[in-house]
Amino acid sequence: MEMTPVKPRTEGSGVEFRSFEGEIRDVGDGNTFVGYAAVFNSDSEPLPFTERILPGAFTRSLRSRKRDIRLYVNHDSNMVLASRRSGTLTLTEDDRGLRVEAELPDTTAGRDMRELLRSGIVDKMSFGFTIPRGGDRWSEDGRTRELREIALHEVSVVTGFPAYEATSAAVRSLSALSERTGIAVDDLSDTLEALAAGEQVDPEKADAIAALVQSSQPAEDDGAGLLGLKQKQHDLLAKKWA
Repeated sequence: MEMTPVKPRTEGSGVEFRSFEGEIRDVGDGNTFVGYAAVFNSDSEPLPFTERILPGAFTRSLRSRKRDIRLYVNHDSNMVLASRRSGTLTLTEDDRGLRVEAELPDTTAGRDMRELLRSGIVDKMSFGFTIPRGGDRWSEDGRTRELREIALHEVSVVTGFPAYEATSAAVRSLSALSERTGIAVDDLSDTLEALAAGEQVDPEKADAIAALVQSSQPAEDDGAGLLGLKQKQHDLLAKKWA
């Protein structure tokens, strides 16, 4: 089928999530598991378009060491199972797809995952990604999409039905913030994570976020609302970095 490029998109925008069933298994004593977060040359269910991932789509992303990639439970960043930076997560491409090997931690989430793996309850994996400029191609009728290059952000073990509505809502919110602040989605996500961790961030990005928060303040604010709290947090961080 002849594929044609889509209209160029802004790099780092449009975070997406995909899940695959029956691609995970435990290994050995259950402390390590191997699974596939993506499978090559396999047509997806209608999204409503049909999508397939081409071999080598993750190559460039996996070579980059700039961004840490973590393994979560259900895309929840509060439930971390492993990370590449710590050496507990190994991501590779083989003939089948994106292979995930992880050492499970001795935490509540890790112990729960061991039991779910042993019992065979868990059989889904998912990944969060963006498409770099020119990384995908669409058929002329818009019904088929090929993913040729994928910027991988995270992989997840999915314990139930993927929460597409919830993740889509989160992505829409992040995309809206990106448009209003002029900060790319990837950079915005990293900046918000750094702020939450109390780390120093790019002053221009911090100012853009602060200006957006300030513009959203009601005319009369007693400081009890969420936006008021966020502004106070930003002010405290600004004093810390002064």
